[in-house]
Amino acid sequence: MFWLVGCLPTKPEQKWQVALNGAYAASIDLQGRGMVLGSFQHGGSYWDLTKIARNFNWNHKEGFVTEILYTDLSDDGKFALTANYYNLVLWNTTNGQPIWFWSAPARIEAVDLSADGRFALLGLDNNKAVLFDAQNGGVLREFLHAGPVSSVSLNVASGLVLTGSEDTTAKLWNLRNAELIRTFQFNNQVSLVRFSRSGTIALITPANEKSELWNLPRRQIISSLNTAKFRLYSAEFVGDSRLLVGTTHRNIFEFDARTGEKTATWQIGTEGKQAFKSAIVLDLAWRGTQLLAIGSNGYLYAF
Repeated sequence: MFWLVGCLPTKPEQKWQVALNGAYAASIDLQGRGMVLGSFQHGGSYWDLTKIARNFNWNHKEGFVTEILYTDLSDDGKFALTANYYNLVLWNTTNGQPIWFWSAPARIEAVDLSADGRFALLGLDNNKAVLFDAQNGGVLREFLHAGPVSSVSLNVASGLVLTGSEDTTAKLWNLRNAELIRTFQFNNQVSLVRFSRSGTIALITPANEKSELWNLPRRQIISSLNTAKFRLYSAEFVGDSRLLVGTTHRNIFEFDARTGEKTATWQIGTEGKQAFKSAIVLDLAWRGTQLLAIGSNGYLYAF
């Protein structure tokens, strides 16, 4: 393990190039069977990861390549969300058809699709997060900050919303009535927030500060994670006991979400041009005992 003297990060066992010149965004489903990708050259696509095959090409206007900057998948992998700065599309991953297309009320900074694919939470540059009805259209709730909302997390089962902003706060909200439950204050903008699947644990990551793990029902901090020198970009809880995080410099860390102890370290590869040596870990997921990670260099890795 990386934090133990004399040990190095685990390197990938396999890799596949899925985007020729790199990727803006990508999301892997919970089972590690499907992936939605926004590539530099070809726009959006959906991949069957059991075969490493591209099933569908997804762009927001026929005949044009869309800059897909944000992506997400429902927990069962049946629905996918793609977005550029101002438009979003919900897709059916089984047949590749669009379900709904809509325009956002301001520039999009972050997205999170609900577990069942019915709702989408958007972080916007007009200092709001908004809850959309992803399958019927329309804004259902608004959550206010004093600066652009840079990260969002939605947990319908627990009735909670978590938002992170450039105003240096993270805020916990009641989903049903949009009432503020708690404000978390930091010294820098909050760049990443994420719920565990049950909604009982939250990750909050301010820029250039230690990340924090919180037990929400107990209103207690579990641990301050030693991540201040790394910029975290992606995160995924495995139940309520494990947390995976990906950085902007190829590193992947796993923590015990109950204690904050670091338990493992991996590192994606350096491929192609020098510019890709600091590739971002866009998303990551466990498929059984195999860890999958997709990098901004356009490569999918298996450990």
